Amino acid sequence: MEKQRIKTAFRSCRRFLVLLLLFCNTGFAFSQRLPLEKIRQLRIVPEEGQNLYTKTDIKFIVTIPTVPPAQVQVLAGNQQQEITFRTIRKIENYEAEGTTIEIWYNFSQKGNYTPSPLPVMIQGSRRTIAFEPVYVTDDPATMSPRIVLVFDDGTKVYSDDGNFPNPLLTAKTGNKLGLTVNLQYATQLFQFNWEIPKDSIFTCTRQFEFTENRYREKVYSHILIPIASFEWTGLAEETIKLPPFRLSATGYNGYRSELIMPDVYVQFTEADESSSLSEDDDIFSAAFFQEEEAEDKIITSSLTDEDCQRLADYYSREHIEFLLYPKARRNRINFEESCGIIISENPVFPAVFLYLSLILIIASIVCLIFALRRKHKIRALAFVILLILGTAILIFCSVKQHEKYGICRGCKIYSIPQENADSVSEVASGNRVRILEKAGKWYYIEIGESGGWCNTEDIYIIK
Repeated sequence: MEKQRIKTAFRSCRRFLVLLLLFCNTGFAFSQRLPLEKIRQLRIVPEEGQNLYTKTDIKFIVTIPTVPPAQVQVLAGNQQQEITFRTIRKIENYEAEGTTIEIWYNFSQKGNYTPSPLPVMIQGSRRTIAFEPVYVTDDPATMSPRIVLVFDDGTKVYSDDGNFPNPLLTAKTGNKLGLTVNLQYATQLFQFNWEIPKDSIFTCTRQFEFTENRYREKVYSHILIPIASFEWTGLAEETIKLPPFRLSATGYNGYRSELIMPDVYVQFTEADESSSLSEDDDIFSAAFFQEEEAEDKIITSSLTDEDCQRLADYYSREHIEFLLYPKARRNRINFEESCGIIISENPVFPAVFLYLSLILIIASIVCLIFALRRKHKIRALAFVILLILGTAILIFCSVKQHEKYGICRGCKIYSIPQENADSVSEVASGNRVRILEKAGKWYYIEIGESGGWCNTEDIYIIK
């Protein structure tokens, strides 16, 4: 009987221990169940250290802590049309004592993407894990070189993308508009030039190290390489085309490309009346200068508008006459003396010298032909020298002929082409001035060693 009681007590104790062990295991299992709030906080992110390029397989990862791989099942899900599923796998993560899911996607186009949440079964319950937003770019190794203009306000213009507004920007006349010319997807720069625009001041303020003609290491990236910085100041109220930039560069593929910037227009409007001239002195410091002494004598007497027009006509006849040049010159001098005008010490360059140089060239060619036919070497050499001299005189006369002059009707001149600017000097009527530049309705004139801007209506052109 005693042995039977011991066996019964032993069986009861064993059953109790088994039940206790089962209870503990069940409690441990319930305690390891991942809360729903933690699952909602999980995010699928791209693996660090990889390039997010189009048409390449991009790896995304997420780690589910405290859940073994046997309790995780990835379900099928739909993605956007531009996203292609490649493959997936799950591995045990010993550090987190959980499961890491690795999934690969391929993106066909660049842009910002947020893939659809990934459906999974975790510990028998259906859940979804969200993706972090990603930005996918084109692979720079497959891109061709291009010019990128970056203005100071952040506006960007690409040479291979003509989809930008016209005009691109609006600026005030007399104000600086800064921009930087950049090169992208290139390893070497061979040539860089630009044109000078009309009715504006265009200054290169800095050229960067990349403009040196030497080869760089192939480092595929989207980084913009600065080439040069410029300051653009419009002088007339109009829409002006940005000077076209031309570059010759070698791309990542090793081929040399000629790059041309498309037409970019900026609208310059009238400057504010409250704008201060002192703030823009540095812009136009080279646009106005004045010395104490002048080579030409400035007229102090005043002439009527009709007299100024007649004087301009006299100068025009003297400028173009050939056989009657002495008479035209005398008529101009007589008119100046009758008006009390001091005769200019540096008159308008006459066309007669241009005609004489042409005669000298023709005569030298004819005499040279005769000398060569008669085999007179010394005479031929002399006529060659005369021909060279006549050609040099012709070139000099052609340059001088293109100088533009006019007769001032009496006006104020300014350091900048704006009527609201402070005048810096005044030119009396009847003065002959040299016209160096035109900007809209403004002329930049020079009289002696003084210069400045005046209205075009105040100048009678000498033709």
